[in-house]
Amino acid sequence: MAKLFLFGIGGTGSRVIRSLTMLLASGIKLRNCDRVVPIIIDPDAHNGDMNRTVNMLKSYQQIYSHLGPREEGFFETDVSTLSSISADTNGGVKDTFVFDFGGINQSFRQYLHYDQLSVDSKGLVELLFTQDNLESPLTIGFRGSPNVGSVVLNKVVESPEIRFFADNFQEGDRIFFISSIFGGTGAAGFPLLLKNLKDQNTRLSNARYLRDAITGAVTVMPYFALQSEDNSVIDSNSFLTKTKAALSYYEHNLQGLNALYYLADTPDTPYENQPGGTAQRNKAHVIELLAALSIVDFMQYPDAELRGSGTQFHEYGLGTDAQEIQFSHLPDESREIVAKHLTQLLYFTRYHKQHLATDKAPYHDNLNLDYAMRNEPIFRELSNFLHSPEFGVDEWLKELSQNRRAFRPFDLTTDDFNVMIAGKPVEKKWNDFFNKGLSHNYLLDSLNKAEKTIAEPDSFRKMLALFYDVTDKAFEEKVKVV
Repeated sequence: MAKLFLFGIGGTGSRVIRSLTMLLASGIKLRNCDRVVPIIIDPDAHNGDMNRTVNMLKSYQQIYSHLGPREEGFFETDVSTLSSISADTNGGVKDTFVFDFGGINQSFRQYLHYDQLSVDSKGLVELLFTQDNLESPLTIGFRGSPNVGSVVLNKVVESPEIRFFADNFQEGDRIFFISSIFGGTGAAGFPLLLKNLKDQNTRLSNARYLRDAITGAVTVMPYFALQSEDNSVIDSNSFLTKTKAALSYYEHNLQGLNALYYLADTPDTPYENQPGGTAQRNKAHVIELLAALSIVDFMQYPDAELRGSGTQFHEYGLGTDAQEIQFSHLPDESREIVAKHLTQLLYFTRYHKQHLATDKAPYHDNLNLDYAMRNEPIFRELSNFLHSPEFGVDEWLKELSQNRRAFRPFDLTTDDFNVMIAGKPVEKKWNDFFNKGLSHNYLLDSLNKAEKTIAEPDSFRKMLALFYDVTDKAFEEKVKVV
């Protein structure tokens, strides 16, 4: 089984993994792998962006575990923790999606044991780091300082998690890094990890497989700004300067990379300036969705197209500089990937919220949904994934629509399936009493008919297969082109 190891570094890494998980929940496939293994690297254990992504991944994992492998459908891709990829339970790795820093409850000065250094060593440290760097508490990450991050993140390379990762890395597995270039954790962590995994003299096991592995990355340049605050250690006015410095380093120090994706956007309404902790929870952004699509694109390339030609560089450009992005603004290739599946996921999410509990119909009775939705935990977990105010599908789509550069392919204010796709209303024939377009009755009739054709004894698996088939039929018959 080929695996994709996905290193999400820093806050941007977590947010991109959130969008990727939504794409996978919608039924979008990742080619050339059977399993995705996200590894989130962020020393800020209380980071709001990271923790809601982790909670969402746990929810997705429970749903997939019940559904099992299938050819297609919602939640079709296996998303696993690092510890679950091996039968060896003695690897000393926790069953979590997050790298375990062990709680760095100290300042950078204490981490360096500064007070015990010689006079000459102290002088060198003071040359490389400011007093703000030295006094910075590591409990909330590196606060936009990659020079601090590059020191602390060396712990990652020597960790039990990386050893376990290397021990279980097989020929044919792939690696992908997600990071920003204008902060601290991502800008430092990505090149450091790449260098160590591709090092000719590494002491990690399966070193040849690691060096030869198809490896990609998405580097996110500035796409948001922060409110100016006199006492804040993070100033978004420095983002471009940091980006230029990092790009200069990346130009000569990314050996072993097969594909690199670049993304950026003009910053919109500034976010609240939160250096870390639970308060750092940014709204989902279209840039993060496009970064997730870069992973889908990377996995579509066969090995032969990515080997032997140096690093392939990719950028993404909208056909129109629109502030409100609909499906029609996406290039054909992106639109073909996301439009149908995201529409199916929205239809399912809305039907689940509006009608599932109250439907009186044969499909509902045959699945015994009245009992199942009240008593079976997996049905409650699905409701959590779709409707959680913390990380659910509803919330994700709403957040994407609220930025100045809004991703707004759907009208989220309506309960009418006929007009949910912005700019593409479903045609209703005014002179045909029975043709009401994409009505509740149309979907109900489709559910009753399709339920008879699905031979599946488990009610949860049958319900997910049923709604995937019905929303697929609805899109093909009523929408088709967006």
